[in-house]
Amino acid sequence: MRDGRLVASTSTQDIGNGARTVLANTVAGAFGLEPHEIEALVGDSSLPEGSGAGGSRTTATLVPAALAAADQLKEEIRRRSNRPLGASPDWRTVLAGTPNLSMKAERPADRASAPGINSAFDAGGMMGTIFKWILKRFAHLEAGAGTPSAVQVAEVEVDTLLGRVRVRRFHSGLAVGRLAAPQLANSQAEGSIVQGIGYALYEGRQIDQPSGQILTTGLEDYRIPGIADTPDMNIHFDESGFEHVPGGAVGLGEVATVPVAAAIANAVHNATGSRAYEIPMRPDRLLAALSR
Repeated sequence: MRDGRLVASTSTQDIGNGARTVLANTVAGAFGLEPHEIEALVGDSSLPEGSGAGGSRTTATLVPAALAAADQLKEEIRRRSNRPLGASPDWRTVLAGTPNLSMKAERPADRASAPGINSAFDAGGMMGTIFKWILKRFAHLEAGAGTPSAVQVAEVEVDTLLGRVRVRRFHSGLAVGRLAAPQLANSQAEGSIVQGIGYALYEGRQIDQPSGQILTTGLEDYRIPGIADTPDMNIHFDESGFEHVPGGAVGLGEVATVPVAAAIANAVHNATGSRAYEIPMRPDRLLAALSR
């Protein structure tokens, strides 16, 4: 914290996964502030250790770390305050009248030697705890609350003469726990659907067999969905069932993306009676399936 302004930092990268927004939203919520009042720093290896940006683990590990750090900072401010703060203080006023403090993640052994007030948190230990929980949950996989789940329904239009498939509408129900940034979560889910449509219908890497070189090296010859290929989308989030998870949330990226192709293939089968077993479901493959 500096000049009455909270600074939250992590070495985690933001490659479009919204790490800055998630960090700012989480810390702001903990102190009753607005996200723009939090300075979120990410992507520098000199900052406190964080998770890699992948595997649906960034938000799931960042949120509990930020909450724990915020709680520890509150307790330290209370301990050093010369006036009683009460159970629910106006943190905006408290922080404005508090000298500059340092808020960083560190290992417990380093706390005693750290100067000033530090909100100490072992990010690596929290990550290990979360991954152990994930492994335990998936050892006996069950659908329902407590397990990342998705229900996805595709409405398609199939041209049986040309073998073309167009996704008209897509419905996605996702159980991933508490949303740290609802608007970003909705956008990520929509992006996952578009990505799923891409690998279901269009994307196909071509390799020169003798040399092993990739031939589809640019967007001129590698088809991805465009605006006309993007359907109307309906996204629903179920935020319950993850109260036992640190931070109350799990990863969103994979669970929203992976089932898309299967939903489209099932819709094509429902519409035509034929099933494609290869992706992308190109016109030639679909016409071959229709002729069988």
